[in-house]
Amino acid sequence: MITKGGLSLQQAPPFIVVFGFFFTATVFGVIISIFELYMALKTVFYLPALVHLYTLGFALFTMFGALFQMLPVVAGAVIKNPKPKAFVSYVLLSSGVSIFVYAFFSGKLFLLGSLLTYTGILYVSLLMLYHLIKIKSFTPTSRGMKFSLVFLLFGVTVGFYRVLSYYGYLPPSEKTLSLHYSILLFGWIGLLIASVSFQVVEMFFVTQGYPKNFSMNYPLLVTLFLPLALISGAFSLPLSILFFIYAFLTLKRLIKRRRKAEDYTLHFWYLGQICLILSLVFFILRDRFFLHFLFFYAVFFTSIIMGMMYRIIPFLVWFHMSNENRPMVPLMSDVILPERIKCSFYLHLIWVILTSIAFVFNRMYIISSFVHLLSCIFLAYNIYRGGIIYFKTQP
Repeated sequence: MITKGGLSLQQAPPFIVVFGFFFTATVFGVIISIFELYMALKTVFYLPALVHLYTLGFALFTMFGALFQMLPVVAGAVIKNPKPKAFVSYVLLSSGVSIFVYAFFSGKLFLLGSLLTYTGILYVSLLMLYHLIKIKSFTPTSRGMKFSLVFLLFGVTVGFYRVLSYYGYLPPSEKTLSLHYSILLFGWIGLLIASVSFQVVEMFFVTQGYPKNFSMNYPLLVTLFLPLALISGAFSLPLSILFFIYAFLTLKRLIKRRRKAEDYTLHFWYLGQICLILSLVFFILRDRFFLHFLFFYAVFFTSIIMGMMYRIIPFLVWFHMSNENRPMVPLMSDVILPERIKCSFYLHLIWVILTSIAFVFNRMYIISSFVHLLSCIFLAYNIYRGGIIYFKTQP
């Protein structure tokens, strides 16, 4: 068995699996920014379509790609022959999400898009859970993955129930909306990012580890406090405090990290955690500041995802090329140049600042959307250029 740095090439999925999901996520990022620019120019606002582009198009694709890599390597849950299985989920999700978002504007194919998306999520989530459940959760990350996938299944099932209720197949319920977005934002996206943080923050940035009792019990605490927040906004405080503690612990470890070399992937983590804290304040006051909550929460997970992409793609290119004995294996810093990561961060930061200003003065949306378009195109370009280094060496 070929190993490198304690990782097994036989366990790791083919590079195309992770890269395919990651690059598709960046393409959806470009679509998001074009859509934002269109809304700014036309002075219209399509919140449902925008939210689903962020959560399904950008976050879901990235997270599934990362899970295909992390399940065997981090949790020891090996998915045999992952390439065709990933391809099935990729086809279902890419077609389903595209049709689903299109349906918000056309009013057509809404049931088809939601059915394809739901089937794709169901397929890959149950596949991953099947392999995860057989493994004992000795680490906070593997335990968090299990819980987050269960939350994902529950959240999308509630969403599909809501779609079926529109067509009269099931009785309608307004409570399904808050149930749907709260479970997916906190139980799926928030919990998974936190669970991955417990592993990668210490590993990537050479920091002190998280308190074991906190990290191991974090999924249970989310499971306890999330239903309370759904019962009433008055019970949102415990859930917000829990995520605030996670953000505080993460920032503390990053600030006091042992490796002090300049690393702009670190800046994405700083920005993400700060925006998470801001979003939690607005979540408590969401009756008045719901859009502010959604924006800063979106900045939280998009920032972390961008920082992770800029770490994972160079590592995987180096890892696979090294194990395949390819000539001229590049250093990780040569796969995506640090100067490009720095530029990407500042474009992303400028977009966040301009959009925050636009919230206050109700103007400058066109400028901020244009900057976001540049940021998303540059991210897609960097991920593509990084991946193409590997593919050029293939027979």
